[in-house]
Amino acid sequence: MTTDRWRPRRRILTLLLVGLLVVSAGCAGLGGDGTSTPDAETDAAETDAATPDSSPESTTDDGHEHTHGNETEGTSGNDTSTNASAEADGKLTVVVAGDEVALQEQSQSEGSAFWIDVDDPHAWHASDAEQPVAEALSTLGIDAGPDELSYDGETYSAGDDGTSINVRVNGEEVDPTEHTLSDGDEVWVTVETADMDVDTPGEYIKADQQHIHGPITFEVDGEEVDFSEDRYQSGHQHFHFEGGSGNPWHAHSYSITLEWAMNTLEGIEVSENSVTYDGTTYDGSDSDTTVTIEVNGESVDPSEYFLKDGDSVNIVVETEE
Repeated sequence: MTTDRWRPRRRILTLLLVGLLVVSAGCAGLGGDGTSTPDAETDAAETDAATPDSSPESTTDDGHEHTHGNETEGTSGNDTSTNASAEADGKLTVVVAGDEVALQEQSQSEGSAFWIDVDDPHAWHASDAEQPVAEALSTLGIDAGPDELSYDGETYSAGDDGTSINVRVNGEEVDPTEHTLSDGDEVWVTVETADMDVDTPGEYIKADQQHIHGPITFEVDGEEVDFSEDRYQSGHQHFHFEGGSGNPWHAHSYSITLEWAMNTLEGIEVSENSVTYDGTTYDGSDSDTTVTIEVNGESVDPSEYFLKDGDSVNIVVETEE
């Protein structure tokens, strides 16, 4: 009798024990140690959000491309390649009688005294940090002196009518036999002849490549024109002012005449002995008007003068009241 009376109670206790074990197992399977495992897609999304965009920023609102972020800038804001085996690096452009010299084709191999980068046709490298410009040019088949330059079997002399030879380093005219190269130097060598055939404005030079700059003064009856005004900023990709500054001017070609450059600016036209500004034309042939058009202190015909790196332009109009 006693055994039969306790049998239902044992059955109830057994069921309660089994239920407790099932509940405990279920909790362990659902929650484990109480921590949750992140979803793989959520984790990847959070990782992407925390990683900054490393791609270069490109802006084109000024009419030509500027790249920021991954470029190395030289002394005038142009990209300057470097080479581990070089003591000095810089930029070089050579233009003879209107044609740019393909420097890479003339270059010696990497590690020589002077060579041109295989990836950048305007980047020079030198194993000697103090090498005369003329010596460097000679490795490219170009013989340059103070007043003469020889290339491809032709010799050009500054004494010949209509011929000019210009060797400039960082915008300054130099004697190539005396001036030694320094790291970061930007070198322009141009030979102009009376019979050279040049299209204006010529091929566009990208903003991150070697282009030309210089100061300018433009006055009309004592009032200096402010080229920092919006209407003069980045108006044409070949010639413009930029960055909210009225100096220097920027030219992205080696075959831009002063006349062509000034005529790209709103309200301005310049020709030989004549200037138009804001609707008024000033003619230097009039007895009461004086028109001065100079580059580096010398009078020039703006239709024939090609801008060069470092050129200081001075345009002045004076009238008698």
